[in-house]
Amino acid sequence: MIRKIIIILLITVSLFSFFKINEKNYEKHKEIKYNLVKHPENLPNKEIAKATSFWFENMKADIYWLRTIQYIWANAFHSEYKKYLFTILDLVTELNPFFEKPYTIWMLLLPWYEKNYEIITEKEQEIHTKQAELIWLKWIENFCNKKIIQKIDGEFDLLKIWNNKEFQNPCLSYNIPYYLAFVYYYYLNDPISSAKYYKIASANTDSIEWAKTMAAIMQWKWWNREKSFFMFLNIAHHIEPENEICSMFSKELENIWIWVFLNKNIKLDWNLISTIEKTRLEVFSWYEIENLIEESKCPNYLNKAIRELNLEYIENANEIYYKKNNKNSINAKKLYDEWFIEFLPTDFQKQKDYWVIYKFNEKTWNYDYEMWTY
Repeated sequence: MIRKIIIILLITVSLFSFFKINEKNYEKHKEIKYNLVKHPENLPNKEIAKATSFWFENMKADIYWLRTIQYIWANAFHSEYKKYLFTILDLVTELNPFFEKPYTIWMLLLPWYEKNYEIITEKEQEIHTKQAELIWLKWIENFCNKKIIQKIDGEFDLLKIWNNKEFQNPCLSYNIPYYLAFVYYYYLNDPISSAKYYKIASANTDSIEWAKTMAAIMQWKWWNREKSFFMFLNIAHHIEPENEICSMFSKELENIWIWVFLNKNIKLDWNLISTIEKTRLEVFSWYEIENLIEESKCPNYLNKAIRELNLEYIENANEIYYKKNNKNSINAKKLYDEWFIEFLPTDFQKQKDYWVIYKFNEKTWNYDYEMWTY
């Protein structure tokens, strides 16, 4: 009987000891995990992590990824996790460069800022946004074809990019350059790089039409009117090739592009601008305003192309105005009222008593447009 009691006591003590040791180990394990999350400087660098993975890099990347998700979920309502996010996700994508989800989360979380519950300085925001750019470029490096990207970057004829096989499908998915283009424009205020990556995104056969439009829009965002004008013509050609009226008018505008920008045979003066406007009104007189701004219709892009000519004409006059007055004209009407232009262009977008006007943008130091009245 005593022997049985001793055996039972020994088993009980052993089980209790085992339980306590495991509990301590678990607490220690949690402490180590917490320490890695709280102090990302304690994480192994990329070289050490790869060297100690013993050919199980993908598995190790998965483990770090799961820890990342758990940590973000637990700290979603404050910004502390952002101090850790770049370090851990950079490590994950180094262990497994073709693991797509970590790249995507960068765009969603790193540059994004919610002022209602995140306390982040302007300097910290800049750092997080630059980190987002770095990981996105890493995504481009691992998921896109460098040679095709270089070809696209040097070509601004969108029809060639969309139709010639040598330009097609530079990336495994159009989302990769598309998101990067968004980061460049929305967070980094870099329309030049944004234009480049929207153009790359538009070359993918799985791309959305909006990527093609944004490629052209970003050109005027950094005031290359010539490229923007030609790209809008490309889209008009592409979007409704069966529309005879659009095709004819588009061809006329393309000739103007050749005469004005390429050969410089004719001047972009009031006579040409007024003639284009008169023709535009005649050609599109039977279109409802909804069709003129419809994204899937040719007139929308031809009108956008004409807008670029109008802005080029106005900016040329504003240069003369600046030389005379040592300041910029506030809008196109002032240029007209003071005889710096002999014709005031009107825009195709109208809404009841408001319409698009051309005005000088003090932030960008160029002419822009907005829905208002003169």
